[in-house]
Amino acid sequence: MITIKQIAELCGVSRGTVDRVINGRGKVKEEKRARILKTMAEFGYRPNPAARALVSQKQGPIVGIIISASEIQFFSPVIDALRKTAAYYERFGLRTEWRLLTGYSAADQCTAIADLRKLGASAIIITPISEPDVIRTIEDCIHNEIFVIALNNDVASNLPHVYVGSDYAEGGRTAAALLRKLHAGSVHAVAIYSGVRILGHIHRIEGFRTRLSVEPDCVLTDVTTHFDDDIQAYESTLQSLDAHPEINAFFIATSGGTHGVCKALAKMGRTEDITVVSFDITPAVRSAMQSGIIDAAIYQHPRRQGQIAMQIAYDQLISGISPSRSKYLMKNEIRILENL
Repeated sequence: MITIKQIAELCGVSRGTVDRVINGRGKVKEEKRARILKTMAEFGYRPNPAARALVSQKQGPIVGIIISASEIQFFSPVIDALRKTAAYYERFGLRTEWRLLTGYSAADQCTAIADLRKLGASAIIITPISEPDVIRTIEDCIHNEIFVIALNNDVASNLPHVYVGSDYAEGGRTAAALLRKLHAGSVHAVAIYSGVRILGHIHRIEGFRTRLSVEPDCVLTDVTTHFDDDIQAYESTLQSLDAHPEINAFFIATSGGTHGVCKALAKMGRTEDITVVSFDITPAVRSAMQSGIIDAAIYQHPRRQGQIAMQIAYDQLISGISPSRSKYLMKNEIRILENL
């Protein structure tokens, strides 16, 4: 394998300049940086993790992890994967600081980011809320050369960062097409989602609306919210059914209120004549599929999302390997009872 010395000679720079590019330290002219990175890629150069670990253990690079609404069932496998992957990389000197938040609070996210910056975090993995204060705070991190990974939900910013998650708009379109195939005749659908300012959730609802609108005799009758709360989901579902008795299809776009929706359908005796498509395979979704209330669900690989996010942080901070792309998209996979 090519050495740092050989890279320096090929690029006409000093070994120190190559070292700064590999380790992300100091200033290097963009032209030289690009030339060095291109040469590394052409010759398949990969830094020695063991050697870098000796340096990293002294420097102690910190990855800050911020998960909002961490109490929701969906995030359990995400957090578990992050923890297991982080524990493995500890041997190479990677350290983690955790901020598992309850609910969706922009103020709490901004406070958590500020805390992690005080601790000297070199990277932040965050499930960002799409609020202006949070976006500004994240962009300030990027301006100050903190590596940002948006996990499960992207941040509405043109500044360089990495997104790991699903294609939300595609997920919404997939749900609409699936609902059309599952339900014969005209469709009068309700879409219910968190209602929180999460960019991905908004894209998912719009994707569902757009795809359903091209189908003959298919109408999105109502869009309601549950704020990832089962009691609110129960009440919102009852209100929709009462206001629109013609409803014959439900799209549970975010899994937080799944139990409440299904309980309301059962109370009204509508589990047989209403077709239900949901997102994620949480315990509540699994139970509702087994009892025949939910007909199909769309799976977005939460465990894989956590693994990839931590892998990218490790590669950047320890191996000195920048991500090959800005978006790492998980496939939206259709699940039915037979392939849970």
